Amino acid sequence: MATPSSSHSITEEREEVMVSEKGHTFIKTHFLKPIATSSVAVAELPRQLLSVSSSPSELLKRLSSGKSLSGFWVAERRFVSWVGKMEALHEPTWRKAGIFEAIKASTYNITKNPSLLLSVSQKWSPETNSFVFPWGEATITLEDVMVLLGLSVLGSPVSDSVHSSEMKDAVEKLEKAWQEKKAGHDFVREEPWTSRFFGRGDLEHEAFLVLWLSLYVFPARSHRSISKRVVPIAVRLARGERIALAPAVLAGVYRDLGQISGFGRGGDCDGKLNLKSLLKLVQVWTWERFKNVRPKPRDIPKGEPRIAQWDSLQQRHKNVRLTFDDFEWRPYTKTLRNWDPLRVYVEEAKWVTVDKSLGDEFASFARCVRVAQLVGDGFVESYYPNIVAMQFGLAQDLPGLVTRHGDLTEKEAWDDYNKSLDGLKLYMPSRLASGSVTVRYRDWWVKSVSEMQKETTDDDDVGVSPKVLPLSQVVQNLEEGFPATCTRSSMRRLANKDKIDELVNSLVSSSWKKKGAQEDDEESYMDEEEEDNMTIAQIRSRRKYSDADKAGGDVSEPLGKRRRKFQVMDSDDDSGPCQKLASVKIEAKNEEYDETASNIQQMTKQVCDNEVNETGDTPGKRSTIADEAKKAECWLHEESEKRRCNEKRREDILEKLKLRNLSIREKELKLEARIMEVEKTLRKIRESNTSGNKIKFEASA
Repeated sequence: MATPSSSHSITEEREEVMVSEKGHTFIKTHFLKPIATSSVAVAELPRQLLSVSSSPSELLKRLSSGKSLSGFWVAERRFVSWVGKMEALHEPTWRKAGIFEAIKASTYNITKNPSLLLSVSQKWSPETNSFVFPWGEATITLEDVMVLLGLSVLGSPVSDSVHSSEMKDAVEKLEKAWQEKKAGHDFVREEPWTSRFFGRGDLEHEAFLVLWLSLYVFPARSHRSISKRVVPIAVRLARGERIALAPAVLAGVYRDLGQISGFGRGGDCDGKLNLKSLLKLVQVWTWERFKNVRPKPRDIPKGEPRIAQWDSLQQRHKNVRLTFDDFEWRPYTKTLRNWDPLRVYVEEAKWVTVDKSLGDEFASFARCVRVAQLVGDGFVESYYPNIVAMQFGLAQDLPGLVTRHGDLTEKEAWDDYNKSLDGLKLYMPSRLASGSVTVRYRDWWVKSVSEMQKETTDDDDVGVSPKVLPLSQVVQNLEEGFPATCTRSSMRRLANKDKIDELVNSLVSSSWKKKGAQEDDEESYMDEEEEDNMTIAQIRSRRKYSDADKAGGDVSEPLGKRRRKFQVMDSDDDSGPCQKLASVKIEAKNEEYDETASNIQQMTKQVCDNEVNETGDTPGKRSTIADEAKKAECWLHEESEKRRCNEKRREDILEKLKLRNLSIREKELKLEARIMEVEKTLRKIRESNTSGNKIKFEASA
């Protein structure tokens, strides 16, 4: 396989030290440009990596409102009926314009989940237009828009105007009908528009496309209304003109995610969320990528688009916060029942030259992996696939800094996006390729995350759930709730609070320091021998563990936070000994946690009862103490549920390993059978040769 000149390719091939399951491997691999070099600066990691919403309840309320999210419109029965009629008449035109799959996808409903949108949006970085998770970066790409929504990345810009007199005449008629139907408002509702054109023949196709664009591509209003600005686009599509709808839709999604994340990070809480994009794409993308938060997908009906598997499904968990830890890098390369991957997901890696003879699918993939500017409705957003190269099956190196073009006009941005691809050399990875990271990228990421954690820890306690208070804080709130006439002196309350803290500290210290000597030796060995075999998330978790040990294990921290420091999350990676060690550690720590939590609960009840008895044993105090005890029990129940989830995940991993071992054993048996057949064949050949030589010898004698 010949290697092309780097000047004619957006991928770079070179030998590099990569992180693999076996440690550091020096291999030839492929990267997306631009890459940080001596002449190209490194793109910095966004500084708000670990920041959280300052007003999550208000933001969730806004997202739950029907006025904020217009990208989840339900495909009503009459619209679905209209789709069926138009499909029978205009399917060839839709395929030519690249909207057939998109219109079919619009007939499936995605049930809105504001909690999920809020959780994932708070990971969004407007600087890089990517989600920044503790384990790495990921984003919604043009590939996602193309596969999930069926929209084209190729074609003319959305902003183009009509040129022929016939098309101009059609635009004028549709705009006149729009003016007639708005009836004193500044908008036209769906019902009168449908009644005006459904089954009428004249301009029915164009009117249908106006409706489709208004509700399911560019949903600009909170109510189901018809947009006048999409009329020229509908007329062009009705004549089979291919329009690049995907970049315009993705630009809108980027902009809206920026609005949500800005609001959630302490922006103007009194301001309005002016969301106009297909945010259902964000929800479906999250389901496709994170197996631990998605509902069980449906079977895709034959001939239907991929999004059909999520039709009208409910979220598995109501609260999915802090569970984005099971990312699937390339979900679209896998074959599903009644759905086959695109042709660009080849079995064997190869280089191709993009030209007209190659087909639109390869040219589309080239658009998906190229850094560009996306033109929206009056704005421009940057597109950086080079920071998420593993989503395309390529290797990830330090991303090169790309100059932001916020001052570009829409025409200049479109020219940048629409640069000719003819003659471009494109590396197509195998559909089975999962990608990897360079050692220097891993080191840069771990260092960047560690620095940001230190900055964030100074401001707030990131590791503690906002619903869980430390035990000492629960007691303090309990005391502050007493009537003034029944409270003790401040010195007496402080003494009791210190007494409880002392009990907590002694219990935690005794439970976690029993195995200190053995774990010190074990951790030292693991740091040296196994760190290179671990993912970024595992490395960060292990370093947290080591830092806690060196600091003497600060027992004044909340139990929930201390437990998370020692917990290593399982993943789908088959990392052998690392997984077994993680499972053993989780099980041991869970047992210690159960014993410690039980003792703390008993001690707390005893101290609180003593305090009530000494102060007069009033019913009001007993009621308050009971309420706070219930809160503590709820917290213990939540932690117990988390432990059960971890145990279930460990069992799943062990089951996978068991199945893999069975598969390996089966292959071994097959190989042994083949060897026996070969040996049997060789014996026959030797016997045949021996008998032949004997005959020749007798003949010569």
